[in-house]
Amino acid sequence: MLSELLGGAPVRAALVIHDPPTGTGNAPGPERGRVRMHFNPERVQVGKRAHWDRSRSPSNGEAARAQFVGAQPRTMSLEVFLDAGDFRSNVQEQVEKLLDCCAPTARSTTAKPASAPWVRLEWGRSRTTAFLALVTQVDAVYTRFGHDGMPLRATCNVTLEEVGGSTPRQNPTSGGDGPVATHLMVAGDTLAGLAWQAYGDPTQWRAIARANDVDDPARVPVGTLLVLPVLEERPEARPEARPEAMAHG
Repeated sequence: MLSELLGGAPVRAALVIHDPPTGTGNAPGPERGRVRMHFNPERVQVGKRAHWDRSRSPSNGEAARAQFVGAQPRTMSLEVFLDAGDFRSNVQEQVEKLLDCCAPTARSTTAKPASAPWVRLEWGRSRTTAFLALVTQVDAVYTRFGHDGMPLRATCNVTLEEVGGSTPRQNPTSGGDGPVATHLMVAGDTLAGLAWQAYGDPTQWRAIARANDVDDPARVPVGTLLVLPVLEERPEARPEARPEAMAHG
């Protein structure tokens, strides 16, 4: 039934783990690993809170008018079910990956500020849950063991908190701050080609370059993780403008 609703076999979810950025940058570092979920979550809870000040006015007993103070980071909680099953994957190793996300990376401890890895839930076309986040809590319960005591099954309750204060728009054409997605550069990729795929306009490579502090768009190394920013207004696709027609500079 689920596969019919999705138009095919279910897309497998994964928690992608990245090195934190160096310094105060907003783009995550290279991918350092991922926890592939053996079964997709049945429930993902996403929340966001706003802070309003309702200090009571001393002149009367009526409730004071609410004054907006600020928005809190988006939060998410999900259950990650891991089972060795026929895959014979190391459940304990996957749990350790999650637990390690609660501590600063060894490399970041030599820099300031030290930071834990950044993570992102990658699950097909889901965008509401695809924000960059920090892992704030992991509770793992092992429920099955091998004859040698090796954990074979675990249920992990994972809590995430958005890295930045701004939240990506669900509709990328409406504008707003924050990334709508990320892209790992592979051989043959160009910023113009990526802009064509993401926005329908290869000239928007400049927006990608600015968001990722790219000085030379022709020299983006393979393996670089790029953040795709939300444009104030996504342009209509231009059939006559092809990526190869873009001249650098």
